[in-house]
Amino acid sequence: MHGLALSIMELSAIGLGVDRMLYREFFEDAVSIMRTNLYPTCQEPNLSLGTGPHCDPNALTILHQDLVGGLDVFVDNKWHKVRPIPGALVINIGDVFAVRKALSNGIYRSCLHRAVVNSHKERRSLVFFMCPRADKLVKPQRNLCPQMRGHKKVSGFHMVR
Repeated sequence: MHGLALSIMELSAIGLGVDRMLYREFFEDAVSIMRTNLYPTCQEPNLSLGTGPHCDPNALTILHQDLVGGLDVFVDNKWHKVRPIPGALVINIGDVFAVRKALSNGIYRSCLHRAVVNSHKERRSLVFFMCPRADKLVKPQRNLCPQMRGHKKVSGFHMVR
């Protein structure tokens, strides 16, 4: 999963027009967390949530959900169900990558989402979270900051010691 996450980071850099290896190198020694979730059945699912609405605070989330489903995303001021596709993964950009003054300077956005429960079947998911090491300084590349455009492009990030 770590290798897949690094490849996604590389593609994200290409999409932003920065050096393709920038985020791959930044996250090579990343802290990763893998978690399984179990959402038991609930007789009144409209009165309960598996997880409330939130954006992931990490950099990148890779989710494998079972065929029961239960992931909703908030788009155009309403909740939409994410239909499970066998063998597919859901990729969420988290706040470390998305928010203003973070890695993409708000160009990419984190996704408001929630997990809902089902009245007939329990739901399971497997989630991989990629986070920068605690000693990394998270900031956008100079050319992603409008007030810095036209200035010398700085390659890489600086570590806080």
